[in-house]
Amino acid sequence: MLETNPGETVVKLNFQAGFTNLALLLSDQCPSFLKAAAFDDDERNAFLEREEYTGSLLAQLDSAYEFLESHNKFKTRYDGLERVDFDDYPSTALREALVNAVAHREYALSSPTLVSVMPSRIEIVTLGGLVPGITFADLTANISVPRNKLLASVLYRLGIIEAWGTGIGRMRSAYEGWPAAVELSVTPNTFTVALANRNVRRLGNVPVRELTRDEIAVARAIAEGGTTRSALQEAAGFSQTKTINVLNDLIDKGIVVREGGTRNVRYLLK
Repeated sequence: MLETNPGETVVKLNFQAGFTNLALLLSDQCPSFLKAAAFDDDERNAFLEREEYTGSLLAQLDSAYEFLESHNKFKTRYDGLERVDFDDYPSTALREALVNAVAHREYALSSPTLVSVMPSRIEIVTLGGLVPGITFADLTANISVPRNKLLASVLYRLGIIEAWGTGIGRMRSAYEGWPAAVELSVTPNTFTVALANRNVRRLGNVPVRELTRDEIAVARAIAEGGTTRSALQEAAGFSQTKTINVLNDLIDKGIVVREGGTRNVRYLLK
């Protein structure tokens, strides 16, 4: 304490230079960033919109979620006289996928977190792969092993995460009735979540836009009641060889199954 005038004291505080890694991530000087893009095609050849978000991780989360919701369109269907608006993506799944990508990424790596919106799906790629000691099979066990414990604690206190390892389960529950709508893939340095667009026309779990025109013609012929090769050949207007080749391609893609013996083979949508 420094003496000044009689009876008056001033407290001198000593501040250390710099701050913690967590403070850096939550500050406007955060070195990590997030890129978001919307594409006109599933092959990501043509951009519709591109954004780059910097600053505090909390600000990046808010901006990226607004971007996702701006591309989350809906279609209207009717259940009797009741109108139902059906979003492309469940908001819960979007939120969980994005928050998990930011909470569990490896911040020692400099590349951005990537958010890609495509006609048939959304992909969110974060850096770091799996936390050491965790296997791919462990992801469905509802365990919480955060890579960044202090960051996870802040997000928990803000009510952004639950800290119970329920994120993947929440995403899948949000897609109730949609098998395989949430796909996870892992490499040594990346973790990817792909969410299916519920309003894209599909044959099985495959979006129609991922099929060739010939495959769509044969698949539609099956959907309309054709089951034999000859019936499908006539409906599609193809030669026998072409029809067989297209059917084999549809079988390989998991859209069509072949049933019956040699003389009574039927082709059915899976």
